[in-house]
Amino acid sequence: MDAIEQRPKVALIFPLQHAEAAAVLGRAFIADPMLSVIIGNVSDPVERAARMSRLFSVILADQSKMGQPVVGVMNEGRVGAAAIIEQVNRPSTVTTILQGIALGPKLIRAVGFSGLIRAISMLDTFLRNRPTQPHLYLYVIGVEPELQRRHFGVTLLDFLRDQVSLRPELTGVYLETATESNVAYYSHVGYQVIGELRPLGVRVWRMLQPRAA
Repeated sequence: MDAIEQRPKVALIFPLQHAEAAAVLGRAFIADPMLSVIIGNVSDPVERAARMSRLFSVILADQSKMGQPVVGVMNEGRVGAAAIIEQVNRPSTVTTILQGIALGPKLIRAVGFSGLIRAISMLDTFLRNRPTQPHLYLYVIGVEPELQRRHFGVTLLDFLRDQVSLRPELTGVYLETATESNVAYYSHVGYQVIGELRPLGVRVWRMLQPRAA
């Protein structure tokens, strides 16, 4: 009984908590190869985390504007993990480019003009290579580094799997990762590598957790 009660629980992350979520994601992705390319050559870890946080703040604000959900795991009243997800029906390259232009001023303040160009290029590559069938897109998932190995991440992944099981029109959960160690982690919970990309020279694995039969 105690083990069940202590299992992490998924909660909605509301806009008032987005600053916390952005900071958590910034620290979680401080060494991510994809985002490192976008923010540029920043060696100081504190500045890297700050730039990552500003980038995620823009993404979270845009997700909120579009009505896309953000879920997470709370720890002692604060965000301990966060996942940004989207339901994708028909990917549109034009939509992504226009969306990137609309976010331009905010993204420039976060990552600079060159970072904006790199971000749009990378997002365009990802969008053109998403599965054509309707799916849940795991945009990003991150856990506060000090709280890792407490099953926060797998709890969020299980939640997404269960959401797909309730939606017969969805083919599964799809994600991209540029961290090789993540491939084994996601594979352990049912994700399959369905291809690779190299946007801006970064090796990226495309992975899908198919809907259970």
